[in-house]
Amino acid sequence: MDLFSSIFTRKSTRNFKSKPLPESMLKEIESFIKSVRPLLPDTRVTYKIVGPEGIKGMGAPKAPHYLLIYAEEQPLRATCAGFLFQHVDLFLYSKGYAARWVGMMKPAEPNPNYIIGLAFGEPADPEARTLADFERKPLNEISEGKDPRLEAARLAPSGLNGQPWYFIANNGAIYIYRKKKINGLPGMMYKMTELDVGIALCHLAVATEHSGKPFEFVNSKGAPGAPEGHLYIGTVK
Repeated sequence: MDLFSSIFTRKSTRNFKSKPLPESMLKEIESFIKSVRPLLPDTRVTYKIVGPEGIKGMGAPKAPHYLLIYAEEQPLRATCAGFLFQHVDLFLYSKGYAARWVGMMKPAEPNPNYIIGLAFGEPADPEARTLADFERKPLNEISEGKDPRLEAARLAPSGLNGQPWYFIANNGAIYIYRKKKINGLPGMMYKMTELDVGIALCHLAVATEHSGKPFEFVNSKGAPGAPEGHLYIGTVK
């Protein structure tokens, strides 16, 4: 299975086998991370792969491995992190493994640049889903205009399943917008909408490259005005 196919069947899990992955697979993951072109050319996103002893906090599933993701203050810091490591999520799924974004998890060693973690390993029960199994908003609620790549973005995972994005497709370009906040009491506490948009951008990148075209993310001065309650993030060519 490739990254593009993984988008349409991927399912995160909380139940992992405790056995660590082979060292050869961990090296393959690190090689893959190095191969992903960053969302922005000057992105400085780093990571550590640790075992259970390297994390703390409630809410983290028991897994043999965790990716701890860090970045210094920079434009679209969390968006760049979501973009890079959703590629890793899809890569793991394509290899028969599983991952789960974990917002409540913290490194055992505090670091002010820490953003979020990703639990991963072999799933206790391998799972897949069909399009009908995805609980996602229809395209007409999160986009206007038509572009075949939008379906891949629609299926992107997000914290609280808030889907905090909006897309305007026009003449081969897709303009990206982020909700300023998610409605409801849980949404008032949620601070990861920037990262969620990076995850959706990863799906757009994978869909773009699957179509045989290069993925390009730029800032467009002529972008349509942001819908109410949203901020313009950038444009995918």
